[in-house]
Amino acid sequence: MAWKDRKAFTADVKVWEIVYSKDGSVKEVPKAMQLKGHKSAVTWLCFTPDSEQIITASKDGSIRIWNINVRYHLDEDPKTLKVFMIPLHDSNGATLHYDRLSLSPDGRILAATHGSMLQWLCVETGKVLDTADNAHNGDITWIAWAPKTIPAGDGQTFVLATASVDKKVKLWAAPPLESA
Repeated sequence: MAWKDRKAFTADVKVWEIVYSKDGSVKEVPKAMQLKGHKSAVTWLCFTPDSEQIITASKDGSIRIWNINVRYHLDEDPKTLKVFMIPLHDSNGATLHYDRLSLSPDGRILAATHGSMLQWLCVETGKVLDTADNAHNGDITWIAWAPKTIPAGDGQTFVLATASVDKKVKLWAAPPLESA
């Protein structure tokens, strides 16, 4: 049995707080909060640049944006701010899930993958900005945004890097948000 086959996923996301001692050692790791709302396994998550929100993707076919800027010590619960249906289907019309998510440094564009496919979505509306159906010759294994924009045409753009089992790294210019 391969490692991939032994993964266990849950529909809930648990967030833990690491409490350090004055000497820098870990003192304790209590659970801070739990994100409940997905109906099936959560496949990936990412934080917004300000760490006040988490974006999750699930096998239930949805993406959720959560407000985690709560006073969890006072038992305030995180809230779901938005829910988008994943705009990705197989040839039979069944909704597919995303394998990876990564949020642009300005928090406005969500990059998502499924196998070798790469999509960019508008975080505000959930609409697909662009799709690269076969971004690589094999499954995408990692995605990451450059921390700053680069010059492009008359303006600036963010750059996304993707890595794949095809042993290649590719760089992608973010699509414009005007198409959302």
